[in-house]
Amino acid sequence: MAIMNKMRDNMPLILIGLVITFLITIVFEWGMDYLGIKGGGRHDYVGIIDGKKISYQEFSDLVKRASDNQKQQTGQDPDDDMLRQIRDQVWNSLITQVLVEQAAKNAGITVTGQEIVDWVRGDNPPAFLVQQFKDSTGRFNREAYESAINDPRNKDIWVQVEQALRQQRLVDKVQSLVMSSVRATPGEIRDRFIDQNIKIDAQYALFDPNRYVPDSTVTATDDDLRKFYTDHQYEFKTKATRRLKYVLFSDQPSARDSQDVISELNSVLQQIKSGADFADLQKTYSEGKPVEAYFKHGEMSQQKEDKVFSAKVGDVVGPYSDYDGYHLTKVLDERHGQETFVKARHILLTVSGGKDEAAVMKEARELIARARKGEDFTALAKQYSQEPGAASTGGELGWFGKGRMVKPFEDAAMKGKPGEIVGPVKTQFGIHIIKIEGKDNREVKLSDIVISVKASSQTKDDAFQRAQDFAYVAKDGKFEKDAESFGLPVRETPPFQKEGMVPGIGFNDVVTKFAFSKDLNDISDATQINAGYAVFKISEVKDEGVRPFDEVKESLKPRVLREKKMSVLKGIVEKDRASIGDTTDLAALQTNDPNVSVQTTGQFSPNGGIPTIGREPAFVGIALTDPVRKISQPVEGVRGYYLLKVLSRTPFDSTSFNMQKSVLETQVLQEKKQRVVTDWLASLKEKATIEDDRDQFYR
Repeated sequence: MAIMNKMRDNMPLILIGLVITFLITIVFEWGMDYLGIKGGGRHDYVGIIDGKKISYQEFSDLVKRASDNQKQQTGQDPDDDMLRQIRDQVWNSLITQVLVEQAAKNAGITVTGQEIVDWVRGDNPPAFLVQQFKDSTGRFNREAYESAINDPRNKDIWVQVEQALRQQRLVDKVQSLVMSSVRATPGEIRDRFIDQNIKIDAQYALFDPNRYVPDSTVTATDDDLRKFYTDHQYEFKTKATRRLKYVLFSDQPSARDSQDVISELNSVLQQIKSGADFADLQKTYSEGKPVEAYFKHGEMSQQKEDKVFSAKVGDVVGPYSDYDGYHLTKVLDERHGQETFVKARHILLTVSGGKDEAAVMKEARELIARARKGEDFTALAKQYSQEPGAASTGGELGWFGKGRMVKPFEDAAMKGKPGEIVGPVKTQFGIHIIKIEGKDNREVKLSDIVISVKASSQTKDDAFQRAQDFAYVAKDGKFEKDAESFGLPVRETPPFQKEGMVPGIGFNDVVTKFAFSKDLNDISDATQINAGYAVFKISEVKDEGVRPFDEVKESLKPRVLREKKMSVLKGIVEKDRASIGDTTDLAALQTNDPNVSVQTTGQFSPNGGIPTIGREPAFVGIALTDPVRKISQPVEGVRGYYLLKVLSRTPFDSTSFNMQKSVLETQVLQEKKQRVVTDWLASLKEKATIEDDRDQFYR
């Protein structure tokens, strides 16, 4: 019963595991990834998938299970962004599940109870069940497994397991049906072997149309362009696109959120001062796992370093801000290490702008004299240093050890004493004046309580309310003017398609749904995106169709001109080919034709790029089939016309082919199955009627 109690406790995770297994089957075995992004309502369902209503309760239960699973893995509650991703994953897995179930129903595929019984009680039970009954050595305890199956107290949990297994078996059957007609042909297997094993080396002569046919000798008339447009109209088909203007209301942490964290850490600090144990408080308050380690200079942020190296062992410093949040840090121990570190500032004078080195050296010595007389070094660095950013940093370099600076600079700094002005020092960057501010070889052992600053519910609600207020006002049709009155910049996306991401926003089903279901100039409600809340205006609507001739006319000219050049060039290449023998060195062409370029490829594989050329499918096709050492007929390629001669080609090794044949067949078959099922699932989704109303329940 202990194992079954564990299974009962873990059943939500087991069921989620089966859902994940289902998705992994789709992604890795079937070659598909149907992840989308994001989801009070007016009805009790979050959407309709090909006529099947998905109730809010069903959907939220699945989301909760997935959220619990996420927390189990990370030890933390999912944040808002992760929750949105979880809702999207659950929704898209539901789409796939419903469509697969309907496909199974249409194909007459069913799963009987006896099948499940045979599977569970058979010699190869479901893997996730086997895993639950393995002992410490990894051995499957069949006796405990059978006992659990037969124990009537486990009836409820087995009902849940049966439902999950039934769904998995249904998926397996549909998968088998879809892939049943997929075969790897002998030709495909042979081609794969050739791609992986044949190496070719060739000599070639390239005839570049731009070198043979001057631009002045060809023209592209309107009739030529229109004919090309008509012949290639399939290239100019466009999908529907939208463009959006929007204003953003950030929901990033506010100053109040930062102050709340500071106040919480101050409260923790008071507990420490009152005698509470730092380690116990760390377990309660700190985010992430506690880490105690020794740190050297240069291994922390400047702010943290200054605080902890100024403290004594046993001191608690903070709260202070660092890159990952606010910290309270306890100095647990201190020791002297083998490495000495230097803290310094410098003034950099560059030898440029017409100055010679002697003049720069003179200026450096004058600044050194002023600093040694007591002038503020930081002020001098801000005024005279030519290092980028010195005006704000005052030449601050922080702490550094050996190997961090160029050698002349490092040697001078390491020899200097705290408070000393060193220089001038010449490096490849210029002339340096260095002030040594400190030298130290200490290492400190630290322990942190760290709390990151997150946007509070109030901050998010405030951002949402501001966005809603703007959306209400902007619906009067004066979007840009209203944004200006709110002091908000108006951003605009490039055109995007329904199936893709929204540039600048990312994948967001709610935004896409608004863009493609509403009309030009319509205004959205406040909509959550990754950076906060946004209000959108549809600024451009383009429906599916063919790009007009006038829109693409200018882009056609280079292609039409190239076609005409290639037509002229073909005659030139044919003439040159006729002038040489079948086995002549192609370099001989250059004697009478300085425009031709003759090179060798070096070894290349048929499925890769050709050295010195790139990808040229026609070139590869001839290189695989023409006789070795015989010059080909003219080959039209992307870069121009080629004459080529295969210098060497690995012979086809029948013995090796037969040895690899089964492995190659598996490779080809798996790839074809992935493509077939990818296309099948995409087709199901494209044909399906899907109504996503999650935005009515989640913001």
